[in-house]
Amino acid sequence: MPAESPPKPPPTLYEWIGGMPAIERLMDTFYRKVRQDGVLAPLFAHMNAEHPRHVAHFVAEVLGGPTLYTKERGGHPHMISRHLDRQLTQPHRTQWVRLLLEAADEIGIPDDADRG
Repeated sequence: MPAESPPKPPPTLYEWIGGMPAIERLMDTFYRKVRQDGVLAPLFAHMNAEHPRHVAHFVAEVLGGPTLYTKERGGHPHMISRHLDRQLTQPHRTQWVRLLLEAADEIGIPDDADRG
């Protein structure tokens, strides 16, 4: 009897979501919503055009993708440093998550990695 091949490992979340193109679409869609949002727009009033790409690289890295954010921006310590002393409130956080979920639905991110 031939030896069975080892089971294929599950995809990383980065692979499951669709890689960098999907994450960049997610961040572009999300930050478009942020710019139009009454709660969050003031916090991002001075956001440069590259911000969504930088965040996409960070998210990709966290989800198991390439380490572009670490190489280009300094990794997690840099991201933390960008969010210190921002006086973020619970309504800011709630709206941030709400808009991110709306953006994920809008671009068609699957609901369940097992069914992706």
